Amino acid sequence: MTRKLRLDVVGDPIEHSKSPLIHGTALQELDLPYEYRKVKVQKGALPDYINNAKKSDVLGFNLTMPHKQDIIPYLDYIDPEAERFHSVNTVHINDGKLYGYNTDGCGFVYAMKDLGYCAENKNIVILGAGGVVSTIALKMELEGAKKITILNRTLSSAESIAKKLTQVKVLTNTLTCENIKNAVMDCDVLVNGTPLGMEGMKQDFEDLTFLDSLKEGALVYDLIYTPEETNLIKAAKQLGFSTINGFGMLIYQGLLADEIFLGHSLNFELLKKKIENKFKNLKK
Repeated sequence: MTRKLRLDVVGDPIEHSKSPLIHGTALQELDLPYEYRKVKVQKGALPDYINNAKKSDVLGFNLTMPHKQDIIPYLDYIDPEAERFHSVNTVHINDGKLYGYNTDGCGFVYAMKDLGYCAENKNIVILGAGGVVSTIALKMELEGAKKITILNRTLSSAESIAKKLTQVKVLTNTLTCENIKNAVMDCDVLVNGTPLGMEGMKQDFEDLTFLDSLKEGALVYDLIYTPEETNLIKAAKQLGFSTINGFGMLIYQGLLADEIFLGHSLNFELLKKKIENKFKNLKK
């Protein structure tokens, strides 16, 4: 009899995590018995969780806020890319040892490539400077971006990320409509890494006319996936731009984590379709 796989996603808050549905759909399709739990772990409580996970034969766990940096001191091994990002979202437990990885960056790139876009020799403009923006900016650097521009309401936060980027031209500025207009004139990929337009968020972009200055053929990539179409995505579509939300990244980072847990490659195209269909059926 095949042993049941025990996997967790840990964070705080954790109630609205989509991870169980993503991983669960993939594991069901692979006909693997599994248990995938959402575990609320408050900041500072990681050591207790880790000890319990080892005792409970947990194969691995995914990490969300506020643990992606806090987990690092407890790892026995950290993948070079995760170390570069200083962020870990996937931990594999093997013989009582913790192996840390970050699949967020690759998930972002995989979703972008679905639409035929890459970062090599391209100008990337990122709005916002939250936790995942640092990972994406560093990944764009590794992928060979020509220039990365980071705009944020608090300039110091954008500058903090820029200091980590040592192999690419980097510009920073405050997040205003005028500054976005100037930045996107030669932009190949525009990334919204702010919560503006997110479901439950009262604030949104007050002015989207900066899209009129966006370079023809550019991709508008909004990391938000609820709602499926933000006002930014809607406006960009009306102007004829290619668009993508954050759902593809979410799926890919999960499937990449599953490859780490299972130790073998997966059929991403098939599994992504299965997961997308599961979410569509839930909405009906």
